[in-house]
Amino acid sequence: MKNAYLALDLGAGSGRAIAGYFKDGHIYTDEILRFENRPVKLGDTVYWDFLSLFDNVKNGISISVKKGYDLRGIGVDTWGVDFGFLDRNGKLLSNPVTYRDNRTAGMSAEAFKSVSKEVMYRISGIQLMEINTLFQLLSLVKQHAPVLGVAEKLLFTPDLINYFLTGKAANEYTIASTSQLLNAQTRAWDESLFEHLGLPLIMEKVINPGETIGLLTKEIVEETGASKAKVYAVGSHDTASAIGAIPAEGDNWAFLSSGTWSLLGVLTENPILTEEAFANDFTNEGGVDGKILFMRNITGLWLLQRLIAGWEKEEGQKQLYEVLLLEASKAVPFRSVVDSDNAIFSNPLSMSEAINEYCKNTKQPVPQSKGEYVRCVLESLALKYSVVMERLKQCTGKSIEKLYVVGGGSQNTLLNQMIADALNMEVVVGLTEATAIGNIMQQAIADKYIKDWKAGHKIIRNSFNFVTYKPEAHDKWLSQRNKNL
Repeated sequence: MKNAYLALDLGAGSGRAIAGYFKDGHIYTDEILRFENRPVKLGDTVYWDFLSLFDNVKNGISISVKKGYDLRGIGVDTWGVDFGFLDRNGKLLSNPVTYRDNRTAGMSAEAFKSVSKEVMYRISGIQLMEINTLFQLLSLVKQHAPVLGVAEKLLFTPDLINYFLTGKAANEYTIASTSQLLNAQTRAWDESLFEHLGLPLIMEKVINPGETIGLLTKEIVEETGASKAKVYAVGSHDTASAIGAIPAEGDNWAFLSSGTWSLLGVLTENPILTEEAFANDFTNEGGVDGKILFMRNITGLWLLQRLIAGWEKEEGQKQLYEVLLLEASKAVPFRSVVDSDNAIFSNPLSMSEAINEYCKNTKQPVPQSKGEYVRCVLESLALKYSVVMERLKQCTGKSIEKLYVVGGGSQNTLLNQMIADALNMEVVVGLTEATAIGNIMQQAIADKYIKDWKAGHKIIRNSFNFVTYKPEAHDKWLSQRNKNL
């Protein structure tokens, strides 16, 4: 049996169970299981299929044991803001609702009647987005939702999984920070927000990454065979784990977590709650090792993901990513540019039709081929990153010379070069599964197998090949940014 730690890394589109172990100063990973995480529409509500999700969590643990891993720890990370309710007997009251459900439409205006957006930002430091937990919870209050009458605990998605693994209820700090209900400075629930908005304060104690949540329940041990594993609090917001894994040195770098969402920012010791940060939609979310992720949430590769899904449905066959990128590389540059954060792209029935409509409304050519659609999305993202980067420098006063890109998008060679050109800085990639690496490293530190994050970063540098993209055509991108954005 080989000692290992299991990262249960659950994204908004798919989940992964990845075992990690250490040998000769290196970290090694083994993908145990990959599975779909598919929202389900029932009536007019869009839910997560939590029962299927948890079943796959158990399968990941069980398969790890069958493959010969003696699990010392288990850590769970997921997307942010979403949650489920438990009743007084610890039973799940319903499947959690996805943040892409429309129940929060108009809730920001309702909230601002009681608490101004400026005050809300000074308290929470969180970018004002209607998908946030605050607005989801307020929508239930305004609807007089019956579930609030019997709900005893609110647990975020990773907290909910941890609870059904261990029987222990807690809210982990990094995921709690995405809610917009945590005080950015005290890192505790801000009771004034709950009071002024009339929200039920049914949250649990906030715990930090590195704390032990508990042992697996007897039932889970019997099902999976993982008798020795402890469940640790990691950076349970997937972005916190991903950025924690970056082994950068010095203070002149920024990060981009590139996936369905793009998160562009820097690490700070304390939240930045200035008027300038508020005006530019920056957020202060919890990170590992006591850090704050000062960053901007940007709708990322969601547009490309939905384009591909639409083409696969229409044609009944899988779309090859490398073929699409090759076609995009041959398409005419800067033909059409879209704003990925525009509401039209939130959850359209057809992403290609949404792009067509945006281009028509802004008097731009409509893409005619798959290559043109893909190039439109990638160039638009790179241009958006360049604008956000300039505002990031202004808000922090930092001189940023290098960008580390992590996550699935870091494998997109065409996009990486576009980013280097648009930002006029080196782009470093090499941690595709950064979230799982950060998750595993936090477990090993909590288990005292690794001394601290400094030692962990040294191991990561020794274990992966990092590739640097250098800017080649910044002047062309600069003129396009000034023209389009």
